[in-house]
Amino acid sequence: MSALVLKLILVVTMTLDHFAVVFLERGTTLYNLLRVLGRPAMPIACFLLAEGFVKTASRKKYILRMFVTALIAELFWFYLWTQQYGVAMDSLREAYAKAGGTPVYGEDGLNIWFKTLSQAEQAAYTGWIIPMLNVLFTFTICLLMLLAVKAIQDRFGEMLPKQFLHNLAHVGLLGGVIMVTLLVCMLFPLELDYAIEAPMFVLLSYLFRNEKKTMGIMLVVLSLFMVTQSIPYAFATLMGVLCILAYNGELGYDKARNPIVRTLFYAYYPVHLGILVESRYFQDIYSNFFGK
Repeated sequence: MSALVLKLILVVTMTLDHFAVVFLERGTTLYNLLRVLGRPAMPIACFLLAEGFVKTASRKKYILRMFVTALIAELFWFYLWTQQYGVAMDSLREAYAKAGGTPVYGEDGLNIWFKTLSQAEQAAYTGWIIPMLNVLFTFTICLLMLLAVKAIQDRFGEMLPKQFLHNLAHVGLLGGVIMVTLLVCMLFPLELDYAIEAPMFVLLSYLFRNEKKTMGIMLVVLSLFMVTQSIPYAFATLMGVLCILAYNGELGYDKARNPIVRTLFYAYYPVHLGILVESRYFQDIYSNFFGK
């Protein structure tokens, strides 16, 4: 399976996922099905990101392209976030009123009441809201992480037998970079999409890119941790890992003859978001105008 095939799988699964987010009501059978079908996109995207970092002619330009694309895509992603946030808050206020509202919990009682709910009940109101910042911002941070990891590898090289201090410094610095990356993603002032999963998938894909079996085991274990979110989500993520393991290392097209292919894949993320958001916007206008 070439990189081109992996990218096509990524495009299809990601589009199905985002179509569900934009157009379908949460909790419906079709919504849940499309969201599950969209799960393979994340590990595939992380793997391709690591591959791109290794093979790009200019890592600085690669990071800059990712950041600029993230900024463009955020114009549409932020609209989706505000839309979902508004719906969730309306549902939350309605439930708060049914629970007694201000007379029972006081003027600032919404937060007090919310804390009395179980974790599952809280998630039912807020857990489904997409993060405020799209995943390309997370990928930008991941690329900066790989830049630091590459610098450490260039400095220390391979692990050396009987060189305890050398190996300790190597592992310690790598661990420090990983911890800083995860902390930045988790504590970033604005919530990032796949703040924990993406850095780990990218890191494992990079560190074990030359050891396919080891990488496969590590990615499978990481995918199974997603069982805490949903068993179907975890197994659908595993499907993405299987696609990665089928990768043959080939690009799948002539880069010199078809330079536009790379640009198309970069452009697809903001373009497809724009099409989906604009379609939903005009659908809402049509529904409001005709009372449907």
